[in-house]
Amino acid sequence: MTPMNGSSERDKIVDAAVRCFERFGPQRTSMNDIADEAGISRRTLYRQFDDRPALVAEILDRRLSELHASVVAHLATYDDIETALIEGSLFSVEAGESDDLVAEIVRHEHAGTPERFLLRVNDSIAARVLESWSAVLARGRAQGRVRTGLSDTRVVELIMTVHTVALLRDDLGRNGRRAIFRDLLVAAVLYPPA
Repeated sequence: MTPMNGSSERDKIVDAAVRCFERFGPQRTSMNDIADEAGISRRTLYRQFDDRPALVAEILDRRLSELHASVVAHLATYDDIETALIEGSLFSVEAGESDDLVAEIVRHEHAGTPERFLLRVNDSIAARVLESWSAVLARGRAQGRVRTGLSDTRVVELIMTVHTVALLRDDLGRNGRRAIFRDLLVAAVLYPPA
């Protein structure tokens, strides 16, 4: 994926950070490197982003939003909510991993920043996840499969949490991830089939 282009100062900083991350790696890129690459002072950088975790979160948010359309299209191919939760989740996680920068940040960024970003319910990411899964959830509710009392917001929290576990557990392989989605996500969201 190419960095987002934009004319705003914030976009300029994000683009510079992405270039630095791709050149040096996220772990070896300093805020000074990013400011230099953007042609701005550190003070200007910190006016836009309070700290490094905020900048990393913005980069992840933007990169994941670029993957959104492919996830929506893929989820639309499933009529059965259980299959969608397993195979759609696998597709979503693998799509995230296919972006080398996202994968690098998730696996190696210091101080747990990506985990906190991915595990907390970020409003913009949660809105995209809800949009992605809303048709599948509606069909599952119409079929009486979604557990009573689970709001769409709660299902999104569960999806995001289990996807994060799968992203961080890169040792599982495809079948191991399917098992995680079945054992954690399907069990939490759905009633067993009649």
